[in-house]
Amino acid sequence: MNRRDTLLALVPPLCFGTGFTIAKPALEQFPPLMMMALVYGGIALALAITARAPIKTPWRSLLLIAFLALPLQGVLLFLGLKSLDATTATLVLQIQVPFAVLLGWMFADEKIDTAKITGMLIAAAGVVLVVGLPAQQPPLLPVLMVTVSAFIWAMGQVLARKFGRDDGILQLKGLALAGLPQLILASALFETGHLSAITTADQWDWLALAFVGVIGFYLAYAIWYSLLRRCRVDEVAPFILLMPVFGVITASLVLGERIEAAHLLGGAVILAGLAIVSGSLPKWRIA
Repeated sequence: MNRRDTLLALVPPLCFGTGFTIAKPALEQFPPLMMMALVYGGIALALAITARAPIKTPWRSLLLIAFLALPLQGVLLFLGLKSLDATTATLVLQIQVPFAVLLGWMFADEKIDTAKITGMLIAAAGVVLVVGLPAQQPPLLPVLMVTVSAFIWAMGQVLARKFGRDDGILQLKGLALAGLPQLILASALFETGHLSAITTADQWDWLALAFVGVIGFYLAYAIWYSLLRRCRVDEVAPFILLMPVFGVITASLVLGERIEAAHLLGGAVILAGLAIVSGSLPKWRIA
């Protein structure tokens, strides 16, 4: 990765981390699939107006990637998040990074070297320091939901890398158009209370939803998919380990949660691991 792509790769985890934190209170008002349908409906409408170039990725591939990355992954993730505290959910979700690197090696002919493995392990150790261990053992089923959602997300990203033929904006447009009908159908089949959620939502609920949509999805994935077109999965996926750092900071500023010394130390360790993985330390070698 060049320096520009390395700097760009910092943006998605910032957006994911802040959006994930704000999604927690938003889920108290909107059912998860309905919330995602509203988000991707807005994205599809905006990009249909502003990004009119033809989509090159085959629709068969878009439908498969969208199914994995939107309704299937989304419902598991957000149902798990509703039953877990944000700290535990964020920690469990980081398993998506080794999943992505492993699946990239299995299905996209990408290589794993010793330096990248070591860097990911260092960054993963930083994640543990950032989010800490929960004081009480979390419920098993929600943890399994988040774990499976992480695997499905990783598979979707590897397939997007392998089969995608568009830049970030058009890739996001294609996935929004392909995934929106799936989200609407899934929400209609498995969720209730749609009208009540809309009519009882106040301005803060809509503001939270808009933040999740614009920052947590639109901006994050527009940059993310542009990076996947230029870079290997094993190069960009480890940057997702920065997500809990930004999530903890957002939780402190927005929700009033306390930042401890372990969070600061963990952030430094994550950055060190990412520097190794991304090649920012070119003279560093493992014998």
